Amino acid sequence: MRTTRRSAPVLVAGAVLAASAGACTTGGDEPAPDPSPAPLPTSFEGERPPGVGPEPVRYLHGPGGQAPGILGEPGGVRITAFGGSFLVSSNTEDRHMVQRASDGAVLWEGEARVDGFAPGPEPGGPPVLRTGGTGDAGGTVLDDGGEVLWEGGEREVYLSGLVVRRPEGWTPDDPYGGFEVEDPDGERLWEYEFTEPGGAPEEAPGGGAEEGNGDTGPPPEGGAGPGRHGVPVAAAGGAVLLDDGAGLLQARAAADAPEGEDGAPEPGDLLWSFAGDDPELLGADTVPRPRPQVLGAYAIPAEEGGDEASPEGAEASGDGAEDAPERDAVLVRWSLPEEPSLLAMHDARTGEIAWTLPEPGANPAPGDFAPPDAAGDRFDAETGTLLLPQASGEVPLIAVDVADGEELWEFREDEAGLSPAFAAGGYVYGDARGADDADSAQVVLEAATMDVAAEGLDSYVEAVTDDGYAMVVRDRQRFVFAPGPDGG
Repeated sequence: MRTTRRSAPVLVAGAVLAASAGACTTGGDEPAPDPSPAPLPTSFEGERPPGVGPEPVRYLHGPGGQAPGILGEPGGVRITAFGGSFLVSSNTEDRHMVQRASDGAVLWEGEARVDGFAPGPEPGGPPVLRTGGTGDAGGTVLDDGGEVLWEGGEREVYLSGLVVRRPEGWTPDDPYGGFEVEDPDGERLWEYEFTEPGGAPEEAPGGGAEEGNGDTGPPPEGGAGPGRHGVPVAAAGGAVLLDDGAGLLQARAAADAPEGEDGAPEPGDLLWSFAGDDPELLGADTVPRPRPQVLGAYAIPAEEGGDEASPEGAEASGDGAEDAPERDAVLVRWSLPEEPSLLAMHDARTGEIAWTLPEPGANPAPGDFAPPDAAGDRFDAETGTLLLPQASGEVPLIAVDVADGEELWEFREDEAGLSPAFAAGGYVYGDARGADDADSAQVVLEAATMDVAAEGLDSYVEAVTDDGYAMVVRDRQRFVFAPGPDGG
């Protein structure tokens, strides 16, 4: 595997400080300057950032602007991309609005606390928005069209189109008991008992012994094996992933077998299991046993010559040709307390390892069975580039190609005061306000190479939706740009 390590660009110096706008008067009788701010611009006269279309389709603030309700907040708002929409949030209250990016239509408004984004039902697809819950459980889940997908209580967790009901009184420190897996409509798919270490392994739903594709060695002492199940932490490709808290990750079927397909797994059947000390990962001599952390689900190329791709992965493109087949995969970080962690991309249905990549820093697993956050602003779908922050070491962030696991570049904090904010449309948009020699608020990098695409602009990109609509800020005004025919 080829690994390319590139240094972060040193921001170009030469910023010229603007002269003070409030000049002193030369005589006592002259009137003071008008303190009123200049009118908000209604046309975009600045430099167009990379990745946005040629012309704005609307502006948001001031006379004639599309500024419903929350956009007139005295304390201002912040705007985040949410699939094909913008999430607009008040800076001073728990007030939020989902606005369709293409035409500004208000799709949803609410006053509940936003708990964050979570992975949606489709790997690599739009995320969902969680509101009004307690941590990762309960509350309401919305899609980027403002539709309520699910509402649940404090024992329930939404996992990419499935719902897990935890035991009464469940805590990360006492994670054992009876679990139920349901669809969002409340139909129970399967249930099981997660036992404490040393307890008798549960029998498989089909009645036979359970074997995992990756769990090649005997289970560790204390009964920690696939039969002991675990806490559901993610779902992808028709599988639910369970973490047993002792370094073993397993996948179980989440859906009914297709009608007429003999031998297909039923809900709850074991599909595969892996431990971090497996010879294919960090090795049997690794002590303590590495812990898994699911980072997200992605559609990656199917293996050459194989037929693992689902029918949905081979969709016809606009010219009549078929796209390359894909398979659903999950990215897992296998972590040790003080040693560099290992990334592994596992096929969601078989557990087969598509690639592995050692990370430069130690990234200890959180250990609280938390479902993954949506990669969202850290993943550029156009180039398949994923930005992965590092918890320790000299490299605070790396960029990885999710298709083949190649490390594309490393970002070294001591070389530039640039903070990558989000990735979209083939670019990484970085906050440059921490750089002493920066002459603009934002520096734009090529996502796949980290080459500087633009700096010194008089505007900056605040958010870019999945379908390419960009929110650009200039002179206190927000402009929405439609995607260009070539992506801008």
